[in-house]
Amino acid sequence: MIGRIYLALVYLFIVGPAAMIVVDSFNAATSFPSPFESPTLRWYLAIWAHDEFLRSIRTSTIVALAAAAIATGLALPAAYALVRHPLRGGNIVATLFVGPLLVPQIVMGLAMLQLLGLAGVDLGLGGLIAVHAVYVMPFTVRLIMTSLARFDFTLAEAARTLGAGRLATLRRVTLPLIRTGLVAGFTFAFILSFVNLPLSLFLTTPRTATLPIEMFAYMESRIDPLVAAIGALVLIAAVAFTVTLERVFRLRLAG
Repeated sequence: MIGRIYLALVYLFIVGPAAMIVVDSFNAATSFPSPFESPTLRWYLAIWAHDEFLRSIRTSTIVALAAAAIATGLALPAAYALVRHPLRGGNIVATLFVGPLLVPQIVMGLAMLQLLGLAGVDLGLGGLIAVHAVYVMPFTVRLIMTSLARFDFTLAEAARTLGAGRLATLRRVTLPLIRTGLVAGFTFAFILSFVNLPLSLFLTTPRTATLPIEMFAYMESRIDPLVAAIGALVLIAAVAFTVTLERVFRLRLAG
């Protein structure tokens, strides 16, 4: 009984802020945060009147999809090498992969801005995707390494013995067995990239502003439940996507 109460309190602590955002998104009050007055869909309908939000949602989706795909594609061989062929000092190498997580994102954003400037790369969608891919890659590496740690490599060796090539073994044996880690890494990377503000703050232009940047700019002049409505939509979309993966494709991404 005590354990269930404790677990319920932990869930409330984690889910409570997100639940409050959803509740506030239906608040008829004109300021945020404020006491709940009456339910309304006004703020959800207002989103469609702001072209900057619709445009930034499309930009954030493109950047997050590309960054997650690049990070996952690069993380797979790196994680495979670290798990399958451990080297002396492998722990140091693995730690280096999480380097971007150890640096404050504000500092990392400034460093990336200077690096792109020295390389002569214009600020645009390509540079933003590259920076986001660097930031989210440590998460994909760790999640794929977790899947590979439980992978029986003798199955791949058996496939090679029976005549399968490297690509066929990878496609038909390795990838299907570690797909949970791959999909979890991709999904986590996508979400982290989509909601990232500090990195994008220094690397976006008016044409490539992401959703968090537009929300931040909007709140500089006024704060109302419109931002809560946008946050609720992002939250609902993330939950729906995760549930779809777990129920339809039988991929357990949590727990």
